[in-house]
Amino acid sequence: MKDIISPHDKLFKEIESVKENAKDLIESTFPKELLKHLNLETLENDNNSYIDSGLKEYYSDLVFSCIYNDSLKIKITILFEHKSYKPDNEYIQLLQYILNIWNYAIKNKEDPPVVIPMIYYHGRQKWEVKPLSSFFPGINESLKPFIPDFSYILTDLTKISDKKIIERFNSSINKVLALLFKHISDEEYIKTQLKNIFALLVDYFEEDKREAVISFLLYIMNTTEIDKTYIKESLNKISPQGGQIAMTTAMKIRQEGIQEGIQEGIQEGIQEGIQKGIQKGIQEEKLETAKIMLANGADIEFVIKVTKLDKNMIVQIKEKL
Repeated sequence: MKDIISPHDKLFKEIESVKENAKDLIESTFPKELLKHLNLETLENDNNSYIDSGLKEYYSDLVFSCIYNDSLKIKITILFEHKSYKPDNEYIQLLQYILNIWNYAIKNKEDPPVVIPMIYYHGRQKWEVKPLSSFFPGINESLKPFIPDFSYILTDLTKISDKKIIERFNSSINKVLALLFKHISDEEYIKTQLKNIFALLVDYFEEDKREAVISFLLYIMNTTEIDKTYIKESLNKISPQGGQIAMTTAMKIRQEGIQEGIQEGIQEGIQEGIQKGIQKGIQEEKLETAKIMLANGADIEFVIKVTKLDKNMIVQIKEKL
């Protein structure tokens, strides 16, 4: 199965693979009791993905190592749910995912780490975290030990008000990411709130800080029908630098589109050339077959029937023999 690559996944990974952004996301969403034991200054990107072919349809992941209680190295995984609806069997999926991490560690002669999974969700369907044992009706205390009960952290943006999003995250990058993911299916909201959303990023309008702003603009331009001129004018109201960034981003999209068109044209040309080559080879093979048959005394009508070549062509071949 091909990797699931969407504008949502792309933006999520671009933003949260930056340590400062991931650190803020964890600080803003993990339980305080758990955060007390995590040394987030030791947070380090694993640079591996443990999503197998069965999970690619549902999640993309970012994995970080972190020190717990000043000694234990654990894994924090941020899974982005990209189908925008709650899966029916998230516990089975997460258990398989954790096993993938443990198996990788064992193969590398390492101790399997404790894994803290966090799911980042922005779908419309209600998602409630329940214990795994609740999916087994009728069990009693005698059976509970045989169920691999574990938990996960859910960040469900649909349950967080815009005001709370602004208050919860310290990083303006994470504020904007959450607002865009929460409302991306509501184009009118994005359009009317565009100036307010990007005003949160005014500190990133400087030349050496624009990367995240451009990523957000590319996301909006690639997932909505909002006019690029409107986007430029909205950002220009924040500052001339904002308008310049919007214009540069629009030009980048245009250039990428042109380049993609050129590549598609080249590919089509290659395919056409291959097809012509095949056809030429078939024609040459037919001519050679006709020549051999005629040289061995075959009747012209029979040769035409076998090779499907034009009669005049067969006659010319016979005259040259």
